[in-house]
Amino acid sequence: MNQATFIFKKQLAITFICSLLAITTITTPTPTKNIAPVFELPKFDALKKSKSLIIVIPAYNEGNRIEATLHAYFDYFNKQKKLTTTFLVVCNNCSDNTVNICKNIQKNHPELIYMDLKPGGKGFAVKQGFLKALDYRVDYIGFVDADLATTPPYFYELVTKINNHDGINANRYSNDSRIWPNRPFMKRIGGKFYDWILRHNFHLDVRDTQCGAKLFTYKTIKEIAPFMKETGWAFELELFYLCQLFEKDIIEIPTTWIDMPGSHLTISGCYKEFISAPTRIKKQQKYLATRLQNEKINQKRIAKEKEKLEKKNRKKSPKLFA
Repeated sequence: MNQATFIFKKQLAITFICSLLAITTITTPTPTKNIAPVFELPKFDALKKSKSLIIVIPAYNEGNRIEATLHAYFDYFNKQKKLTTTFLVVCNNCSDNTVNICKNIQKNHPELIYMDLKPGGKGFAVKQGFLKALDYRVDYIGFVDADLATTPPYFYELVTKINNHDGINANRYSNDSRIWPNRPFMKRIGGKFYDWILRHNFHLDVRDTQCGAKLFTYKTIKEIAPFMKETGWAFELELFYLCQLFEKDIIEIPTTWIDMPGSHLTISGCYKEFISAPTRIKKQQKYLATRLQNEKINQKRIAKEKEKLEKKNRKKSPKLFA
């Protein structure tokens, strides 16, 4: 099988799975009246050193729930010892009252910053949030979705477990994760299949690229954010690909995640974007990948020459005898 045939069959398989997902999304109603169960909170290790954090929250027409989300995060994170948290809401081409709500909340909460962007696109909003966050010398920069699918304790868990790693990702597909309500069979299989395709294309050691709860070190965001180009839903794939190019150490942990009604993401509306994402991202980042690879080769060459020179100098050095 030649490469062109393989690529065609792979894209065809993705199209088939995503089409099934689109049908499932349309025909499966999202529960709106059922009350989510109260999960027992895990015990988190206390932070040994004081840390600072900025949480970026992209918000597109979130006027109905941004206030509840912010107050939930304020109440929880302001109680955490040895942690200073700033919240950066990136209002993303909003046509509702999201901006005004953030403006009013900010009067009583100086830990809140907000941006009002017009171009739109979740990937664009997150990138601009990351770049803004770099103005503040914090230890960590992360982002969480505005729908409260990840409640504050489980984002805080990322802070407690990132340790010396460059980044940490919440993984809904772990056997130890708790998801409510149970996702439809086709959505679970389709999601896992798509993530397998992504890992196959990019050799990523990430099982849930699309979960909206991620945390990175300041240094990691400083290096990768300027190179983010995806403005839509596929930006998280690009984010992890950039981490791979810069050889960042990213880990995943199980999470607790509640599927909230009112999501702006529908498979039927964006599966074409996801299908083309691997090829598009590799093409967009080809120059960077080549540059970083050449730098790596050059560094190895310099290190080898230095080692060779040191070995040669040792041979020339006079031996001392007792």
